[in-house]
Amino acid sequence: MLYISNSKNITIQDVKIINSPFWTSHIYKCENVRYLGCYIYAPNYNISKYFPEKGAPSSDAIDIDVCKNVLINGCYMNVNDDGVVLKGGKGTWADIDENNGPSSEIIIENCSFGKVGAMLTLGSESIYDRNVILRNSVANNSDCGLRLKFRPDTPQHYEYITVENITGTCGNFLAIRPWTQFYVPEEREDMPLTICNNVVIKDINMITDNFFDIRLKDYFKLSNFSFENIRVKDRTMAFDPYLIENTKILDVEIKKIN
Repeated sequence: MLYISNSKNITIQDVKIINSPFWTSHIYKCENVRYLGCYIYAPNYNISKYFPEKGAPSSDAIDIDVCKNVLINGCYMNVNDDGVVLKGGKGTWADIDENNGPSSEIIIENCSFGKVGAMLTLGSESIYDRNVILRNSVANNSDCGLRLKFRPDTPQHYEYITVENITGTCGNFLAIRPWTQFYVPEEREDMPLTICNNVVIKDINMITDNFFDIRLKDYFKLSNFSFENIRVKDRTMAFDPYLIENTKILDVEIKKIN
């Protein structure tokens, strides 16, 4: 419903974007973008009036694709896919394709998330995401907090990601998973190892089904995560931060609930 490309100094303010059948808003190769006080809604499979069986497919709220300096402040999102998604390309040679690139310097703050696939997702169509902050926001029955997707056919690097001061309820809070949707394997002798490093998760007060959902594969490496000041009531109790190399834990309290 909203697509902006190759532009600078953009403000999208006090706009209601409702019932998109596909990616609701998509910014591509833009710099200095502000989403302020926007309301983004698409029918969800649980509450859908217009699509009672499936909801609106692939209806991400905000897709940030090869962009720099993006602020999302005071927005509400409830869609049948992810809330804020970072993109930048996919495929075995994605890192040398001039149409692709990094997404960096992203701040998402003071937002409210209803039923979304994840508040913030990196991937699966990302090659390099850096300096991303999600803070001071509320989840109301969101499926996930932070989701990191790793493709076996794409060189990816996510680093310096901070998620802080998040409250509310969600399914999985941190989900790190291999991702093979539209997987097209190709041979590449110098294929870089996918890396995710320097992730900070702090000041979290949540009720979750599974706070820590990590599925490791040998084609990606996780390191230098930090969990600080965590207060979570959790059903699964799968927290095992030592799956991640060089993990820091400070004042973490996770309590079992039925």
